[in-house]
Amino acid sequence: MAAAQWIGVEHEDGVAHLTLSRPPVNQFDTELLQGVLDAVSGLGAETRALVVSSTVPGVFAAGGDIPWMAGATVEEQLPFVRLCQDCYSAFEIADFPTISAIEGHCLGGGLELSLACDIRVAARDASLGLPETTVGLIAGAGGTQRLVRAIGQGLARDMLLTGRRISGEEAAAFGIVSRLVEPGEALPAALAIARQLADGPTESIQATKRLAVAASELELKEGLARERAEWEQVRRSALTQEGLEAFAAKRKPDYAGARRRTSF
Repeated sequence: MAAAQWIGVEHEDGVAHLTLSRPPVNQFDTELLQGVLDAVSGLGAETRALVVSSTVPGVFAAGGDIPWMAGATVEEQLPFVRLCQDCYSAFEIADFPTISAIEGHCLGGGLELSLACDIRVAARDASLGLPETTVGLIAGAGGTQRLVRAIGQGLARDMLLTGRRISGEEAAAFGIVSRLVEPGEALPAALAIARQLADGPTESIQATKRLAVAASELELKEGLARERAEWEQVRRSALTQEGLEAFAAKRKPDYAGARRRTSF
């Protein structure tokens, strides 16, 4: 399977790092998407944070295979669109926080993948956009939905309708990314965030992610009910107890120790 050459997954004490390594632009096709989906879905309970980045210089990912789309039938392409949605959604529905480290061009499917991540870190000179309408398509892998949810209608419609590309600096100002760094620093920053999360109180972090992801879909009353239910479960956690006791004692919490104790 060629995808095995294009996708790398490394693990270090709760942090998984998924790399895209398909020159020249990390172009998404069925094989690469299935490989990414399998890699993310295959991460087990030992994973407490995931970073996705690119090893291709100047590119995070630049979208789908346009020449293939030009020659394939609609019926052939519909499963591909569904696979795109399933692959990117895997980053959103994963129990653990997901973080994209954006350097260079992050276009089309590359941005759609990043929008499904919980935290987006971008280099100041990165280039982000959804150019699908400029070739007669639409952003069909979550872009029309997640971009609007991330930044609201005004700028989202501008980018979606015109294919406008923006810099990492603009993306931070507009709220598309939450962390802005200097060129070459996106991956170190993303890994540092992942380490912080992986070392933290797992149950509360995962519950917070579930609630935040669901928030835009729920009526407030249902959201609050879910929040109460999640709060109760989190409060019963040994890691939460350790955090509360550490705060009361004015000491640093030992989440690693609490995690070890509960694993037996």
